[in-house]
Amino acid sequence: MNAIPSATNPIVAAISALYGFVRSIDQGLDQLLEKMKQSENSTVSRTASVIEGAKYGFGIGYVTSVIILAVGQLILGNPLAAVGAVASAAVLINPIAMTCGAIGAIYYGWQALDDDAKNAILSRLMEAFSIGAELIKAIISFVLVRTKDLLSSENLTEVKRFITEAASAFGNSLSDVTKAIKDTVVDTYETVSSKAKQGAADAHDFIANKLRREKLGVSCELPMTEVADKLEPPTLR
Repeated sequence: MNAIPSATNPIVAAISALYGFVRSIDQGLDQLLEKMKQSENSTVSRTASVIEGAKYGFGIGYVTSVIILAVGQLILGNPLAAVGAVASAAVLINPIAMTCGAIGAIYYGWQALDDDAKNAILSRLMEAFSIGAELIKAIISFVLVRTKDLLSSENLTEVKRFITEAASAFGNSLSDVTKAIKDTVVDTYETVSSKAKQGAADAHDFIANKLRREKLGVSCELPMTEVADKLEPPTLR
């Protein structure tokens, strides 16, 4: 089977919408992979090599690339639903980051899934592309092995950042994908850090506005409890 997946295929349509492909998906993927291969970022260029290797290695044309992206997206939490249901946050993510996140989701997330979750993904792809489960599993296995072969430890660290960015578009975190306790710790730290930075910014804005109003001779007295609320470091609930 070497035919290009039909644009009416629901998974093809969902991925095309996610990536904003205005041409056929084969042309869109060609342009994306070529851009990634030319990147000075080795994580990006090596990720492209993983996908391209699978594309040419299995002899089923663009079905392979689409299946890889679909598996990764489903693990990230993308339901690959109707075109109109594409998360607005997802389409704002750089397509290259989304692709690296999808490969990372397969590398770190596939083996973390239970059998029911794996079978649900396999069944959906079998129905969409009329191919067998063993072929899909072989493609996934290729991605796992090739990613390990091509990407360095530094690359894989960066891949986790891509996973975090991509998964966040669907309301998930790194640990939701990897199911790893150490990544839960990372998620917690980043949440606390983000809240602390926001709290500091709020306090800065409050004080700056207060001084500006006093300079203009406008009273801005507030109860001390409100001032304290502005300055108190946030806590993770």
